[in-house]
Amino acid sequence: MAFVEGYKRGELVADLARKLGVHRTTLDMLVTRLKLSRVDPNEVPAKVRESLLEMYRAGESLAAIGEEQGFSANKVQRLLVSMGEPIRPRGPKKPAVTSEQVQQMVSQYEQGEAIAAIAASAGVSYAQTRSCLMEAGTQMRPRGGAR
Repeated sequence: MAFVEGYKRGELVADLARKLGVHRTTLDMLVTRLKLSRVDPNEVPAKVRESLLEMYRAGESLAAIGEEQGFSANKVQRLLVSMGEPIRPRGPKKPAVTSEQVQQMVSQYEQGEAIAAIAASAGVSYAQTRSCLMEAGTQMRPRGGAR
């Protein structure tokens, strides 16, 4: 009876086995035979789950939510996925570039301006600028500048 009560309270099977002086697998078989169940000690209450979901939908990061709620970012992600919430891509969002900005970038590039200078004036990264130019079908110059 001490085992059943301890098990239902959420005590670890390994700890109960040590206390009772039996092997852990013996108690595992007893759990199966008696069809015992217990509350999962790692279960997160519905209120907390809803709070995580609200915070995530409000734009907070997995790490920030975890820090506030006392979970790891991975646990927050697993909980959100278990609730059917799609996970956002990691890292900062790329700034949106309008078609007018792309045309301006193409014009600057075709006039000989360097991608780094175009990126700086547009307020986006070098990689995003180069990607915009390539997607616009711009004929790219050889990399490396004048030699």
